Parts: sequence; C-alpha cells; structure tokens
Amino acid sequence: MQLSFAPTTDGVELQRLLQQLLVPGSLLDVPLARSIDRLARSFARYAASYPLPLWAPGLVTDNEMRNLTEALLPMAEIRPAFDRLLERSCRFSPLLAGCYLHSSACWIDFLQRLQPPLPLANPAVILSGLAEDDQARQRFLFSLMLPHHYGGGFDRYPLQSQWLSAWLKERARSFEGGIRILDSACGSGEGTYQVAELLLEAGYSGRSCEVHGSTLEEIELFAAAHLYFPHDPEREREYRARMAPVLGAADAPRFEFYLDRVGSVPEREPYHLVLCNGLLGGPMLHDDAGLDTAFAGLSQRLLPGGVLLATDRFHAGWRIKVPAEKLCALMEKQGLTPFQVPEGIGGKKRV
Repeated sequence: MQLSFAPTTDGVELQRLLQQLLVPGSLLDVPLARSIDRLARSFARYAASYPLPLWAPGLVTDNEMRNLTEALLPMAEIRPAFDRLLERSCRFSPLLAGCYLHSSACWIDFLQRLQPPLPLANPAVILSGLAEDDQARQRFLFSLMLPHHYGGGFDRYPLQSQWLSAWLKERARSFEGGIRILDSACGSGEGTYQVAELLLEAGYSGRSCEVHGSTLEEIELFAAAHLYFPHDPEREREYRARMAPVLGAADAPRFEFYLDRVGSVPEREPYHLVLCNGLLGGPMLHDDAGLDTAFAGLSQRLLPGGVLLATDRFHAGWRIKVPAEKLCALMEKQGLTPFQVPEGIGGKKRV
C-alpha cells in the first residue's frame, strides 16, 4: 500500500510524521564540507570579478546580470551540491528535476524566483546553513516543492463547484449509503477539502462518506494532508482557519491522502466521483501516450456509472495544442461517455 496520511494539525504529531519523510539533525560531513569549500572559492572569484551589484532581496535584475552570473558562477557547479544535500535529507527520492533548482537559467534567476527569498547570494553559506539546520532545510524543501506558481488555492474552478454542488444535492438519496470521492492529482489539497465542504452543505452524513486526495510527490502529499506550509505561515493560517469547521465537524467525511500516479493501476476500491483538475492537457501532461494512460487509470478508478470531472486554468496555447475535443475522444476510448459541464470536461463511466 502506498504512503498515506489522515489529516492532523497537531504539532507534535506532525513532527513525528515528518520523520517518516525527512532526516533530522545535521547532515554536514566531509564530502559535503568539500563541496561547500569549492562553492565558497567559486563565489569569491565571482564576487571579485562581477562588475555589477551582487544580488540581494529586492534587487531588480536584467539579462546582463543573469548572463554574467551564469558565465562566472555556473549553475552546473551549484546544482549538484544542493541536489546531494536534498537527496540525503529525504527518506524518498525527491522529484527535483522540475523544481526551480533545475529550471532556473542561472543562480540569480533561482534566487529571484524562490519564495520566501533567501537572505543572501552566497551558495556556500546557504548550503552550509541548510546542512546544519533541519528546520531551515525543511522550509527550503517545501518552498522548492510547493512554489507559488503552482497556483494552489480555493475556489479556482467556481463553475465546476456550482455544478458539483447541484449534482450532489440532486443525488443525495442515491448516496444515502455513502459516497466515495477522489481528487486525483490533488496538489496542495484545497480542491479535496472543498469537495468535503460541498458534501456537508448538501446535507450528506459525512461519516458515511470518504474523500480522498492523491498526488505523486511526497512533500506535496504531506502539505495537502496536514495543511502544512512551513515556508508560508500566512497561507497555512488561512488554510487551517477555513478548514477548521470541516475537520472539526462531528459528521466530517473520512479523509485520506495517499501517494499515487494518475495512470497507474489503482490499489483502492473505485469511486463514485473522480476529479482531476489542472493536469490533463497542460504543461505536465499533454502527449498522446501520457494522456491515454492517464484516462485509462482514471476510468479504472471509477465505479460503473461514476463521473469524472476535469478542468484547468491553462492559457490558450495549451488549449490549442490539446483541445477539449481531443480529451473527450480519449475519454470515450477508455469507456467514458463525455457530457457537457459548464467548466472543463465531464465523462460518465459506461455500465
């Protein structure tokens, strides 16, 4: 069975659970100390020869700064040392390839993009601090894996929520014995908890209902399950405040968040409703083979007669590359009958 969590916001329990994922304490050893020394020498040469202002939080950068930085302090020297530290800090294989460390063209590009910003530009000093301070390392890792551009947040798909609210109310009698809902590729979990809000608003007896969220990345999974954002305390406070009535309700649904890949063979019982928002046909999943595999996996996660909903906020370029008609054709191929919904696409699994 995959890694899974039931929500908790208890601080002591969260730290215990985090030790399933992250290695505590100092990770500074001889090989890492050598890497830090090499970076320190490289940064000293860069600082001595760089003719422009050194980076600091708030500095406005331009292409000349970026190009010079990459020429004098290349990411090829910096990235491997940070990768080694982060890989050693995790009890799993982190998906670093898509994070800012690998997608930034130069070191100051990375420093500009990371939120919250690092306090200084010297990668050797930063790396040394992260190696010795597990709390700082945790915040850094969460900021890499949950960057602001991922667009987590509530009420991202209002038309889908309106449609789903009406659908749940109309079928309340059909689901008197309970309903199983999956938010696949749930990201930081807001959509998962929002479905639970809709269930309670529609009058469902929550304890007979199951609401699950799944994602393929461990840090994202932990953040979603526990409304946990050590790198963004304001977001964490707002998130927990909104969800307190749901998590504290006597008839709250049974929640589970588990590690899963959309196109894999399911290991759990099928669902009455599956959501898969912000993934299909966008930058992370748009090739024909990948989409076909994803729809096959999503179809397998549905009971006969179950419903799949998928929408997004991709810009127009992705809609041209992967139009809704193409997504609907792939749904039909995998045993789903497309139907109209006011936002995104919908499909019903054939009985």
